[in-house]
Amino acid sequence: MKLKCQLRGANCPSFKHNGIFHGNNETVKRFLPDLNRCAECMACASPPLPNFRDDFLQIASMTLVEKGTAFNPTHKSGANFGTFIRPRICVSLTNARHKELLHQGRERLESSTAWNNHGAADTEDAQDVGLISNIPDPTTELFVDRLIWDFSIADFERALPQLLKDLTPRERQVFVLIREDMHNCDIAKALNLKPSRISYMVKQVKMKLKQGCLRLGLIE
Repeated sequence: MKLKCQLRGANCPSFKHNGIFHGNNETVKRFLPDLNRCAECMACASPPLPNFRDDFLQIASMTLVEKGTAFNPTHKSGANFGTFIRPRICVSLTNARHKELLHQGRERLESSTAWNNHGAADTEDAQDVGLISNIPDPTTELFVDRLIWDFSIADFERALPQLLKDLTPRERQVFVLIREDMHNCDIAKALNLKPSRISYMVKQVKMKLKQGCLRLGLIE
């Protein structure tokens, strides 16, 4: 399953690496093209944060160094380094983006005259409130992507059948298509269902998988 790159016409970087990972300056320099693409991806996502791009690059680099050393090239899952590190970098950047958007939205609200003489919020302030309330929760948005490696660590073949028992037959079909990197609209066509119905089932699948992982002790 692929993460969703925000750069038009681009795919997530490969982060190619063989053997044991050593977090040092030389390694970071070697991965700079990949790290820069991840930083650019987060800076260009809507709403854009161009001034935060250098911060994204630093966060991506720190995540690479801190998390990369946990990579086990001989793990029985056979996952490569890119599969291991991409979700971790993406989640770190998404969390940072989430916090920055919240911070900016609150600053605008605090510095503006939020109420007119009639006690109603003006249009710009209402937009700020909307911005804060509509920022996606990164732990939900990227949950399925993050599970790919978490499942393999906890023995994918053992855990997945138990987790799928929590899903309805139709939700299992949706899960299979999600893992094939299909968009909601394509899943709707494949299953001959309305997009709104698929959107609801995708949310249900994510919620049930998360609850199942918590119950089995795969995540905290």
